[in-house]
Amino acid sequence: MHVCATNPYPWPYDGSLCAHTTALVVCGAQRRLVDAAPDGAAIVDRLATLAESLRPLGVRVVWVRHGTRTPRRGLDILPLRATAGWELVVAPVEGDVVVDAGGWDGSFASDLDDVLRGGGIRAVVLGGVASELTVDSTVRTLNDRGHECLVLTDGCASLDADLGARAHHSLTMSGGIFGALGTIANLTSALEEQ
Repeated sequence: MHVCATNPYPWPYDGSLCAHTTALVVCGAQRRLVDAAPDGAAIVDRLATLAESLRPLGVRVVWVRHGTRTPRRGLDILPLRATAGWELVVAPVEGDVVVDAGGWDGSFASDLDDVLRGGGIRAVVLGGVASELTVDSTVRTLNDRGHECLVLTDGCASLDADLGARAHHSLTMSGGIFGALGTIANLTSALEEQ
């Protein structure tokens, strides 16, 4: 089974979509980033609603908090750990996983890859806030680690609309070098049809 109308290839590539081996990874749903993104709050609400509909199907929900332990020059948008700006704006529910990453890439100095592999996850769906930083960096490294990734175009809030569009476009290059793009409605429909 595939998700309908994904770009640039039918996702997942092998047609093995299964809710129990799929994870929704939400990047950057944190106060500092949500406040900085023009549509950050709306996107987080959309992703929280998606998570509510996917949990009963067996999809794992992972929240990635991006942050640094010390202030870094030129990275003032990156939240400082243990501050109000670093906290998630949505309360995870029982069964969700919260992963703390040491930078924009959700795999950097974190156990994200271990959480996914340990949970038997084969397909990773990503969305989030400051997406040209958080989602883009995370999807690239997850792909490098062998995960089959889908980025939700209507589940991403960028700080800069042009950079967000370019980040999405770059995923489709070379036949989907880092994964595919899709929508929340098509993902939900495919998972509900199983």
